[in-house]
Amino acid sequence: MVRSETRQRYETALPSDVFEQVVWAVLSGLSRLVWMLLRWVVLFPMISVPLAACGFAAYRWDWPTGAWAFGAFLLLLVVWRLAFPRTFRRWVSRRIRIRWRAWSVYREQWASVCALHGLTSQLNDSVLVPALQRLVIGDAVDVLTVRMLAGQSTTDWQRQSEALAHAFGASLVRVRTAQPGLVQIEVQHADPLSQVVPVASPDDCPDLAAIRIGVRESGSPWFVRLIGRHLLVAGATGAGKGGVVWSILAGLGPAIRDGLVQVWVVDPKGGMEFGAGHALFSRFAYDTGEATLALLRDAAAVLSARAERLRGVARQHVPDVAEPLIVVVIDEIASLTAYITDRKVKIEVEQLLGLLLSQGRAVGVSAIACVQDPSKDVLALRQLFPTRIALRLTEATQAAMVLGQAARDRGALCELIPDSLPGVGYVAEDGSAEVTRVRAFHVTDDDIAQIASNYRPPA
Repeated sequence: MVRSETRQRYETALPSDVFEQVVWAVLSGLSRLVWMLLRWVVLFPMISVPLAACGFAAYRWDWPTGAWAFGAFLLLLVVWRLAFPRTFRRWVSRRIRIRWRAWSVYREQWASVCALHGLTSQLNDSVLVPALQRLVIGDAVDVLTVRMLAGQSTTDWQRQSEALAHAFGASLVRVRTAQPGLVQIEVQHADPLSQVVPVASPDDCPDLAAIRIGVRESGSPWFVRLIGRHLLVAGATGAGKGGVVWSILAGLGPAIRDGLVQVWVVDPKGGMEFGAGHALFSRFAYDTGEATLALLRDAAAVLSARAERLRGVARQHVPDVAEPLIVVVIDEIASLTAYITDRKVKIEVEQLLGLLLSQGRAVGVSAIACVQDPSKDVLALRQLFPTRIALRLTEATQAAMVLGQAARDRGALCELIPDSLPGVGYVAEDGSAEVTRVRAFHVTDDDIAQIASNYRPPA
């Protein structure tokens, strides 16, 4: 009696169609396996075709023949890998790595990652997960395009960028808006800017609107516009501010030699930073006294005279030998705006700098200013620099001060740049919401001596 009741309860607990469910699960698993194999056959023909040939040889003749064919195929792969690593990586290893990383890091755990970071929503009895619409796997940076749920904003994803970096095993995650409703997540799992970039030979006729001074994170050249622009370079001690400026001067070398550009340098630290290249400069002041005042007064006089001549004639000055582009380099602008004790001199310097930054671009007088502590008191004129470059900084607020809070929200975490990467930073341009990670050329003392020797300005 007891055995009968137990059997009845057991049969009641089992679904009547358990056999059909098992068969359906097996068929579903087999269909997914077949579909995956077919995809791999199409995606990796360099491996699937030889393996199919080995299987056919074993079926057509005997298994030793198939085994010999398989061994020959493995030997061919090894020889290919050793002799032609670039093509092997392109056709074999890179494709496998991309597919494996896309599945194991992102697609397999996408729903759980979104749920754990509060990026899903509950609607009735359903859990809504943001759709991973597009996935591009790169050598150093993966780009995910995600359709956000209704009620979400880019800010919601930016708040979770640090946590998402840990979830994906990445060093950095940047989030930005791709288009309305779509958010783009850049996952940096390797650093393409970890290697030192030697200075490149400048063009014989450099384009002053596109001077190459380094590389971007994408691997493309980094160009800066100098004509009609002012540049601000901010960075802590040893961050590479001098390297950025010397990269610009190296690119300007042929134009300096031909008389199309004049470089006027203010080095308040006694000429320690730029003294080695003084032969390249038309004017060189290395104090905060009368020499610096005279240089700034002359720059103001030049821009006033040019403005008089160009008024009603042209909106933008075109450099030539008679009226070259004047580039005023100020190594530490804080020495001129905050640390001058003579009140009268300080007021005049601030007035001259304001005139230079507000009116100099159109008349061919551009400024490159470096600053170590970009606080509001030190850099009251920071908004007059259309191009701002932020290298390694000591505080998060400093990056927001130089580039803007929106730039930092998009991933410009300058305080996280390690000391071992001088010249690495982020660049922002007025009129563009994009922030680009870059690295300037590494300019050695020998490079500076060669630049100063080869590109002396005309007498």
